[in-house]
Amino acid sequence: MSISEREYRGLLALLIVAGWFFGLAPFLLPAQFATAFGFAGTDVFVYRIAGAATFGYGVGLLIGWRASWAEMRLPFLATLIFNACSIFACLAAIIAGATPWIVFVILLASILFTAGTGYFLTHPPAFLGPSRPGGDHELAQWVVALYVIGVVAAVFFGLASLFPAGAFGKAVGATGADDFIYRQAGSATLGAGIAGFFVLRSRRWETARIPTVMALVFNGLSVIAAILEIASGGGAWIAWIILLAAGLVTVGMALALRREGR
Repeated sequence: MSISEREYRGLLALLIVAGWFFGLAPFLLPAQFATAFGFAGTDVFVYRIAGAATFGYGVGLLIGWRASWAEMRLPFLATLIFNACSIFACLAAIIAGATPWIVFVILLASILFTAGTGYFLTHPPAFLGPSRPGGDHELAQWVVALYVIGVVAAVFFGLASLFPAGAFGKAVGATGADDFIYRQAGSATLGAGIAGFFVLRSRRWETARIPTVMALVFNGLSVIAAILEIASGGGAWIAWIILLAAGLVTVGMALALRREGR
């Protein structure tokens, strides 16, 4: 294994571990996660959405462990956007003061991940295997339409959570506490949305396969998060919108995977 390949595999392993931990922990144990790391933890729904989005990266990158670079380029781009925005989220939290220690850890990791993904995006790894035989064809129009819906939703909610942050939470009926968690949710969502935009530009299944897996995981878990929020009795109206939108995308992405984009 060449030095470049070891670096690639090492970076990919770190990204997968981070995606699984920071995905599952806030999704499954939002209150405990908030307590352990010094956050307010009042807006449980946004913790679960942040976890759902982050876990999508962990699953997609794991599936792409032996994928070709043509398949991994957009997941790496999404990860770059996610971590670049995460740097902004960390710096905003540090400037605001009273910053939990985990924010500094996430800042260092985000800088490393941004630099690493940026390097391979500008120096595509030549050691990765070829594309799967028969794995590249044009996306069906209904899949393109599904991606349009997903991209619009992801970019809107990504930007709204990243910049207004807690103010967006208050606007949709939540407490708006924990700006940092809102911004992390927005970072992950925006990264996925931008990758989806480039899927629309290529309209090829080879580039869409792993982003489709990521979208399926993200939206499937978002459906569960919305149901839990509504069942708790304190669900804001936004939970119903996310339930409907994420439910549509989940069913559509599952069908797209089964049909391989046809």
